[in-house]
Amino acid sequence: MLLLADGKPVALSRLVDAVWSDVAPSTASKQIRNAVSHLRHLLAGTGVTICAVGDGYQLDRADATLDLEEFTRQVELAGLETEPALKIKALRSALSIWRGRALAGLTSAPLLSQVVSVEELRLTVLEQCFNLELESGENTSLIGELTKAVAENPFRERFVAQLMIALCRSGARAEALKVFDTARRLLRDELGVDPEPQLQELHLRILANGVPADAEPTAADPVTAAPTAVAPVAASEPAYPWHNLPAEAVRLTGRKREEATVVQALRRHIEGAGVVPAAVVAIDGMAGIGKTAFALHLGRRLAATYPDGQIFVDLGAHGIGGRWTEVSSVLSMLLRVSGVPTESIPADLDGRRAAWHNRLRGKRVLVILDDAASTSHITPLLTGAAGCLTIVTSRRRLPSLHSTCQLSLSEFSIAAGRDLFNSVVGDDRPLAETAAVDEILRLCGRLPLAIRSAAVRLRDRTSWSVSYLAARLADNESRLAELNTENTGVAAAFDMSFYWLDPEHQRLFRLLGRIEVQDIEPDQVARMANLSVSRAVRLLEELVDFHLLNAIGQGRYRMNELVRAYCLQLT
Repeated sequence: MLLLADGKPVALSRLVDAVWSDVAPSTASKQIRNAVSHLRHLLAGTGVTICAVGDGYQLDRADATLDLEEFTRQVELAGLETEPALKIKALRSALSIWRGRALAGLTSAPLLSQVVSVEELRLTVLEQCFNLELESGENTSLIGELTKAVAENPFRERFVAQLMIALCRSGARAEALKVFDTARRLLRDELGVDPEPQLQELHLRILANGVPADAEPTAADPVTAAPTAVAPVAASEPAYPWHNLPAEAVRLTGRKREEATVVQALRRHIEGAGVVPAAVVAIDGMAGIGKTAFALHLGRRLAATYPDGQIFVDLGAHGIGGRWTEVSSVLSMLLRVSGVPTESIPADLDGRRAAWHNRLRGKRVLVILDDAASTSHITPLLTGAAGCLTIVTSRRRLPSLHSTCQLSLSEFSIAAGRDLFNSVVGDDRPLAETAAVDEILRLCGRLPLAIRSAAVRLRDRTSWSVSYLAARLADNESRLAELNTENTGVAAAFDMSFYWLDPEHQRLFRLLGRIEVQDIEPDQVARMANLSVSRAVRLLEELVDFHLLNAIGQGRYRMNELVRAYCLQLT
């Protein structure tokens, strides 16, 4: 009981209930105190201590490891692996920690009720491992282990499906059908229900054609479906995740290096930690650079590592009207998404913060805070809960934010820009005019939003050549208008960044549009703006932090091509 409390105090009455689940003797409290004294004697010299806290006790493990904690840590590391073989190896290593069921040999109902989610965690990870191994072609070698898993967990239909597929792919189609018949009879006799539709569909597929050995996994196939949870949840909580991530409308391109950077940072954050501390990933960049798309991609990529919830919050710092969502309103939304009835949400800010932090206790949740105004804007919203991840996006750098990984997204490379442009256009025109494509990328400042808008424009004008579109975009005065589509306005995105600036920065930004040379130097800016050089440098550096200017060296700056076109319209 003390170990499962994870460092929190356990009341004496709960300890009594755990030891004597029926009727406790009159000496129960005394026996508990004697047992604690005996434990203290056994643990002397280990660094592990048991302290009296109020009417109960608290166990401090110090630096001692706990098998459940080590298992959870290894599963989390496995979730960050991208290669199937490495993921399988990591999951098998985690599963090897188990030597039987949790708390084997104990019969206390109050105690065993606390490890229902722990056992579910083990089984879910085993399912995920079986999935990957079946996808890798390891069919025959898994039959024995899957047969044992079905025998020990006869109502777990995913194990049944995995065994059926392993048998069928190994040439034992009749045996696979027998497994289904046995499971169906058991479910009807014991529970009065039929198998889930996915399992029935698999049965019909095997009856019709069998399951080809080289069949590609599908989302509907129960053997390849992602596990619904890979971390324990409280027994009193519903076993479904909190999820509101928007659907992925388009394929993310050009960010593999940045994705690898984040995953590596999270891996370092996890390794060597007993209780995995809360993680924060901060992503900044100019308007149109693809921060939101990248954050959502990370959310989907890491969903299995944070199975209790993946939540998206649009803070709206650069939305229409220039007013961002208040912290209290955001906390109210988070509580509603996590299942708290509206009438139960506290009215005050402190109450909502406390309620949100309490909801996260013992869970693994990923929260995306999109379009933050500043560090102070999002600090009250950071989870701070062990094992949770917050991803923050902002148009300005957030140097005072204590983050696990801080990443500034840069413009696309030529190769990534070509890939995006060609995939959106969807025909052979870009392949015939690669030089014109590269010119369009330059005129778009290699911004993903602008590149996509230009490609949509060409896709919708089948009579246009790539060169013709490049010629239209070459006009600085009409370029931004050319890049406006139904749902994406590049100029509008830049407007919100510009109007965020104070008057002094706005004035300087307008003046920068008049500089005809590519490289901008503080001396030149100081003369134009009638400022001291030191003041000019400070203002230029602050524009860099707002991602309206690029620093290309010490005392040298350059403006993005598309930002410059926007700037010229302001002068």
